[in-house]
Amino acid sequence: MNSDSSEGTSGGVIIKPSARRSIHSYKDDRLRSNETMGRYGLNKSNTQNGPEGADRGVDETDNVMSKMARQTSPLSIRKKKINRSNSYSQDEDNSDDNTTDDSDVEDSFSNYLSKSRAEDESYQSAKNRSNISLERDPSLPHQQKLNAFSKVNPRTTQPQPANTSRGIILPIFLVIIAVFSYFILNNQTTIQTQDKSTQTNYDEIKFENSLRDLQEKYNIDDDSILKLKSGISTIISRMDTGAFIFFYNGNKINFDAIKFGKFTDEVAYTAAKYLRSEMSSIQHTVVESANLDMQEHGQLISRYKDDVNRSGVMLVKEVDAVPSDLAMAFHYYCDEYDPLVKKSAIFFTLNKANCSNISVSKSTHEFVEKCLTKKWKTVSPENIRPLVTRVVNVIIDVTSAF
Repeated sequence: MNSDSSEGTSGGVIIKPSARRSIHSYKDDRLRSNETMGRYGLNKSNTQNGPEGADRGVDETDNVMSKMARQTSPLSIRKKKINRSNSYSQDEDNSDDNTTDDSDVEDSFSNYLSKSRAEDESYQSAKNRSNISLERDPSLPHQQKLNAFSKVNPRTTQPQPANTSRGIILPIFLVIIAVFSYFILNNQTTIQTQDKSTQTNYDEIKFENSLRDLQEKYNIDDDSILKLKSGISTIISRMDTGAFIFFYNGNKINFDAIKFGKFTDEVAYTAAKYLRSEMSSIQHTVVESANLDMQEHGQLISRYKDDVNRSGVMLVKEVDAVPSDLAMAFHYYCDEYDPLVKKSAIFFTLNKANCSNISVSKSTHEFVEKCLTKKWKTVSPENIRPLVTRVVNVIIDVTSAF
């Protein structure tokens, strides 16, 4: 720091502090100032004319910040000159580097703009002429007008790629093949299922057709066939059991025992196929009452249970001839609430001639109950009523048919 000193009135030294002289403080002194400065970036030195050159400040140039930014845009960044004090004008220095580049960019950009304008004006004028000529000529069809416009305006009508139609047709073709294959496979599966059903299954429709055939064959009344149909269908739906009695009159003059036997066997066979849903040769269980030689009803149960479970049908011929000690076995076979074999039908035959000593009743159902009650005398009074009620469930009266 520079300072000036002088003596004060009291004899002391008065020190006046002062800042360092400016580097431009010598510009008015011809003896101590330098008229020229070094050119930026040329590493030239300047000589000092005065004796105090060692104390002068040096104006150091910043080669980065003092230069103009190079133009990267076709538009001019700076239009006005910047005047710097105590320095040479940079217009002369930068003109060599920037003037040529700026002029080239500006000229190319101007040429591009003028060319673009010319193309737009030419396109617009051609479009207007085409529209006017098309409007004045109504004889040209609409499609020709569109074609003419397409020729004038190549931008709007671009050629479609060659694979456009292929890209549309190929997915449609694949979808058609997939749908066709699905229907073929579905039909084949349905046919196979139907064939398998025809071979192994015996449904309700086939059961009804078989009963209708039996009705026509043996001249059975509609009421009897309806009882058979509804009774077997109930067993299927409830998964329980049911008892049916074929009531006939053996003393009838024209009675045909062989024909009646065939009828009962065919009904039992048809019911067995329906209850077990099989078309194969399934044989129902037949019990000849006159041949039963068991000592107790438990033996009768164990003897035929597996056979009934397999076939689904038991045909007991001449139920009135079943020994009284074995009759309780049918209490369990014919139990609808807790059946011994589920989905089973128990068929009985009863000859009205064997109950001749029974007084005539108002209904066939009552007559059969009295007949069996009298036949099974050894059954206890508390069991005879439930036993008869379960056995005498559905009566198929075929006395008029045989």
